Amino acid sequence: MKLLAAMILAAGLLSAVHIVHAADPDPLQDFCIADIAAGPVSNGFPCKLPALASTDDFAFSGLAEAADPSVSATNGTATLAFVRQWPALNTQGLSLIRLDINPGGVVNPHTHNLATEILYVLEGEMYTGFVTNNFGNDPTISNKLYAKVVKKGEAFIFPRGLLHFQLNKGKVLASSLNVLNSQNPGIQLMPLALFGSGIDREMLEKSFFMNATQVAALENIFQ
Repeated sequence: MKLLAAMILAAGLLSAVHIVHAADPDPLQDFCIADIAAGPVSNGFPCKLPALASTDDFAFSGLAEAADPSVSATNGTATLAFVRQWPALNTQGLSLIRLDINPGGVVNPHTHNLATEILYVLEGEMYTGFVTNNFGNDPTISNKLYAKVVKKGEAFIFPRGLLHFQLNKGKVLASSLNVLNSQNPGIQLMPLALFGSGIDREMLEKSFFMNATQVAALENIFQ
């Protein structure tokens, strides 16, 4: 009986340890201003000493003004407020993006592998949406498009990791404020990843049914 009681107690302790471990990704202190210069560790950046924090650490003005979309080949710009730009986000599980897109401009199809995203339109309108994964080749739900024109004051959600995009079909500058549930959500722009990373040109030609001249033209844009 004593052995049985000891085994039950041990099992209970292991269960408790598992529960504590499951909560570890949550903040373990009020804040942790990232020491960016120290470099990232496994789940964020080391903290600056709390006594060295100031009110200015918790304020951020980098999204106040629209970026100039005309500087981009796609006529669309994304201004980031991730942990590297705003160190106070460290361990808080949030980040922001501001999009500014000229009429006819786009934000290329891309993914955030570490975060779900909500887009809220500040000005103008955007054609935006996402494409689902390939669910075992089930034609009813695989590679399914969910997209619409989202107007000022409206919002749209992009599930974590799914390919999504923005296009300004209107006649004025379109802007949005996007919230993501990760301090470092990751961004992979599809054209840049494919045509700006040095993938063998033959691979690109055969994958996209393009000739060498067409692939080279895209490489010149994205490299």
